[in-house]
Amino acid sequence: MSRGLALIFVGLAGIFWASSGVAVQDFFLYSSKSPMELTNIRMCIAGAILILISARRKNFWLSLELLNRRPRLWLDLIIYGIVGVVFMQFTYFQGISIGGAAATTVICYACPAMVVIWESLYHRKFPKRGEVIAVVLAMLGVFLLVTGGNPTKMLVPLGCVVWSLASGAAFAFSAIFPKHLFAKKIDPYFLTGVGMFVGGLFTFALIDDKNWLPFLAPDVLFDVSWIIIFGTIAAFLSFNAGLKFLTPEEASITATTEPAASVVISRIIFGTAFGFVESIGIILVLLAIVMPSIIKK
Repeated sequence: MSRGLALIFVGLAGIFWASSGVAVQDFFLYSSKSPMELTNIRMCIAGAILILISARRKNFWLSLELLNRRPRLWLDLIIYGIVGVVFMQFTYFQGISIGGAAATTVICYACPAMVVIWESLYHRKFPKRGEVIAVVLAMLGVFLLVTGGNPTKMLVPLGCVVWSLASGAAFAFSAIFPKHLFAKKIDPYFLTGVGMFVGGLFTFALIDDKNWLPFLAPDVLFDVSWIIIFGTIAAFLSFNAGLKFLTPEEASITATTEPAASVVISRIIFGTAFGFVESIGIILVLLAIVMPSIIKK
């Protein structure tokens, strides 16, 4: 695959993820199902399909054999599926249900700043110049988006801010925690599919209504199908396919497509509009994502 095509694949994944957030917002307009119940069906079905797709790969069975030889790694995979994937999806849906897809997605992308802070504390070293700038831009951008520059008022509901930051933290965890699994040659497709399915099974313990029939209602069937097929399966497959041929810097730049696309799609479908100051905040968050790559180059 050429580098240009790889960039398209990873960028397309960001657009798929953004569109799924908008579909989630539309879903909550017509359904009384909870964010955890939506997390349950999304992860179970998407995880099962991803397992079936990745089972055709030799690396899938090699990863399974490796985990069976070292059962301790199963615990790490379960932790990844529950603490990382489940919590990330649930908090993201919860944020959207309160404040909408665009604001939630942009605030979530403060997570690169969280990764920088964690890595610096963990390794006891001062972050690089580009990373420091990224943290400052992300914090300032979220502040402007949430308050419009006036710290005495909140333009985005507090609940949305809290859940979105929690989702960003879970996203950061899911990006950092499985590194040791990849180092042991665990296939990313295997980790994504199995981790998602295991996490989905866990969510059955967190919901009272285990009936999936309401998700088939005509008002929400399209939204649910889009969330599972494009917002999950196609997005992860597209991202993993392109990521193999890109540097981390190139991948981080294409990651800006998700918050940017979420703002645009929300504007078209829901008429979600941001003022001048809030728009500056969104731009600062996008710059925070790419700043380390720009400084490095």
